[in-house]
Amino acid sequence: MSTQTIATPPAPRAGQLGLQALGAALLGTVLTVTVILPTEYGLDPTGFGALTGLNTLSAPPEIVVATKFSAPPDIARAEPLPFHQDVVTIPIGAFGVTLGATEYKVTLEEGQTMVYSWKASAPVVFEFHGHTLPTDGSPAVVMDYIKGQAAQSSGTLTAPLDGIHGWYFANPTFEDVSVELTLAGYYTLEPGIIGVH
Repeated sequence: MSTQTIATPPAPRAGQLGLQALGAALLGTVLTVTVILPTEYGLDPTGFGALTGLNTLSAPPEIVVATKFSAPPDIARAEPLPFHQDVVTIPIGAFGVTLGATEYKVTLEEGQTMVYSWKASAPVVFEFHGHTLPTDGSPAVVMDYIKGQAAQSSGTLTAPLDGIHGWYFANPTFEDVSVELTLAGYYTLEPGIIGVH
């Protein structure tokens, strides 16, 4: 029967263990600065990422989009008028006291756009329309847009003709009503209230 003795390696001394830990920390720092920062975060303080191409791994993919120059001219255009924003309060008398109706209009040229919203203190009969202002004695061209009865409405208008565009409001109640009209766009705030009936 033979016995075999296995020698155990001597335990590292404290100085060797400290050097090994320092070497591992130094190697980790070098790898972080030269490999991980350029690859993961796009940071390349040493230039090693650019030299080896590692910094391209962190860059988002480049997307090339063909530009088309054939859009119709009405898609985007400059406006001769400045952009307006206005809030107007329109009083409408009671039906039993006056005829209880009024109109509010703004001027737009064909193709100009207006965004609107109105809210009445009680439901009103309304008609949203526009018409030309003929100067040669010919009759006006009138176009109706929306009709109904409601306490509020909102929308957009791209003027189909040069002229005045706006609302006829009729108050079917025996109490005074007010309408708060909010406008934004390319218009001229006139003629405003053009008739109280």
